[in-house]
Amino acid sequence: MARYQKQDATIINNKPAGIWATEWSSGGNYIALGGDDSTVWIYQSGEYRLIQNFRLGSMVRGISWHPGKNLLAVATINGVQLLEPETGKIIDISHLKTGGRGIGWNHSGELLALADNNGEIQLMDRDGNLLRTILKHNSNSFLTLDWHPKKNILVTGSDEIMMFDTAGKQLALIFHRDEPTAVLSVKWHPSGKFFASGDYGHEKEGVPTLLQFWKPDGSPIKTISGHHAEIRNLRWSSDGKMLATASDSLRVWSKEGLLLHAGYSDSNIWSLAWSRDCKNILTGCFENGAIQVWDAQAILLKKL
Repeated sequence: MARYQKQDATIINNKPAGIWATEWSSGGNYIALGGDDSTVWIYQSGEYRLIQNFRLGSMVRGISWHPGKNLLAVATINGVQLLEPETGKIIDISHLKTGGRGIGWNHSGELLALADNNGEIQLMDRDGNLLRTILKHNSNSFLTLDWHPKKNILVTGSDEIMMFDTAGKQLALIFHRDEPTAVLSVKWHPSGKFFASGDYGHEKEGVPTLLQFWKPDGSPIKTISGHHAEIRNLRWSSDGKMLATASDSLRVWSKEGLLLHAGYSDSNIWSLAWSRDCKNILTGCFENGAIQVWDAQAILLKKL
């Protein structure tokens, strides 16, 4: 089910390019980034010092740290790898025939889900063994996935928003707007009482990009416009008080959906992650490969 290889942790290059994904480790000690250079980059938090990189066989689209271990799940365009930064071990999940953008561990770290490019959810155990394939009503690609923080429920984004349990039962189908535009990011609030979604929009065609809040049953809570490019990613702070969105700028919102702060970047932001203490936000850009550290008020502190 899995192929193992060991990689020397020698740094091949010195800077990421074409960044798609950014994640802080569960212990708060490390940060991982990945993108079109087919490389996972590991930084030490605090000093923001590059300590490792791992060259993979295809472009990285999503990454997720295990909630209790120093283990990183990486979704590429061709499949999934599990990385152990401390040992340099790369575990290739050989039964997967395609990759995707949506990757995530459940709250206990016992389950791993990939929302793939074929419109299927591949549900695996902690070692990458396939448990179940969950199909949706069409084969359009999934673009995002997130686990409920307390239950084994998945929310996904594609042309619409869908929720499933781990038995494969569809719990909700949400057509988030009348215009045809994809949902690029979904994220449960840490309370599990609601979730947020961000879509692509088509600003030049008069279709605004929308940030939306939803109840677990799919009922709408709030719809917010004001982004001037697609919302590539969004993340709640661990205390649930703030939401950060990655778009034409970094925006920080209250949990009620009020804009608190905005920080402007030279290039559209594609990825972001909160520090565990909720004091800093790390962002990555696709176009110019910029990595930036901001405070919670969206004030730029550092460029890596």
